[in-house]
Amino acid sequence: MLDRQISLRQSLIQNINAEIEQIEQEMGHNHDRIGLLESDLKALKDEYARMIYEAYKNRGAYQKLMYVFASDNFNQAYKRMKVMQQYATVRKAQANAIMSTQKELAEANFQLEQSRKEKEKLANDKTQESSLLAGDKSERQEALTALKQEEKGLKKKQQQQEEEKQRLNQAIQKIIDDEIKASRAKNNGKYELTPEGKIESVAFEKNKNKLPWPVSRGVLTGKFGKQNHPILPGITIDSKGIDISTDNNAEVTAVFGGEVTKVFSIMGAGLNIIVTHGGYKTVYTNLKDLKVKAGDKIEPRQSIGKVLTEGDKTVLHIEIWQVTATGGTPLDPINWLSPR
Repeated sequence: MLDRQISLRQSLIQNINAEIEQIEQEMGHNHDRIGLLESDLKALKDEYARMIYEAYKNRGAYQKLMYVFASDNFNQAYKRMKVMQQYATVRKAQANAIMSTQKELAEANFQLEQSRKEKEKLANDKTQESSLLAGDKSERQEALTALKQEEKGLKKKQQQQEEEKQRLNQAIQKIIDDEIKASRAKNNGKYELTPEGKIESVAFEKNKNKLPWPVSRGVLTGKFGKQNHPILPGITIDSKGIDISTDNNAEVTAVFGGEVTKVFSIMGAGLNIIVTHGGYKTVYTNLKDLKVKAGDKIEPRQSIGKVLTEGDKTVLHIEIWQVTATGGTPLDPINWLSPR
């Protein structure tokens, strides 16, 4: 769990760094844009100043009339009048352009200031997360040191847990074998699902990668398959399912509808429930306070019990098996549960 927490925090810091880099790029673009706008604004103001100066020099109505009457012909007089009108229009447009550029410049400055504040906030978040990361790593090292000191006892406990898993696997295999034998006895030596069982199998398969998690809160602390122990050297774990560490008294819900075909207990593994979904079975291990019994029909997300707490650990073990004529095959539940 500490490794997972450290990994998530490192990913968060990487994301913060990426956001800061993006903001710095945006700030650079805004700086360039502000420089261009300021240059445009200066040119517009200079041009407008020249227009105002020329307009001031020729402000008298008499001078304008004399300029028109001094034309050689009517067409020239008309053109001169149009030029004066256009000049006034251009001057007004120039003033509007100045105002528009000033507004755009103010907006660019505002965006730059907002980016600067966001960058400062992200930098503070990064500092806090880096500090927490250092604390997580320190806590992990302390935990690792403590575990190393207890290595002998832990190896013995791990061996006991592996024996419990073997007993669980043997119990599941026996249940599956008994069902296959019963089916063959009814179908002239052939293993065959009932029509309802075939429908349930298809429905279960269609929900691959969509099944809900059996607990509302939890962290994946045990993976499927053969693997080296994360801490203890020389120890190999062979898990037919996954472990989910969760809260004390966490409610366990069925990942899919079906029939409770077996409820049994194993020393050290609490109470166990097998739910059948046609040619598939889900196994819930390490339970207490069961709310269902063998033969019950249950709905998806229906509560079936609570997770048993042992010492300071509350861990649900869940398995998914596919049953065929040749026997049972364990499947990785991660490939069936909805992504988190």
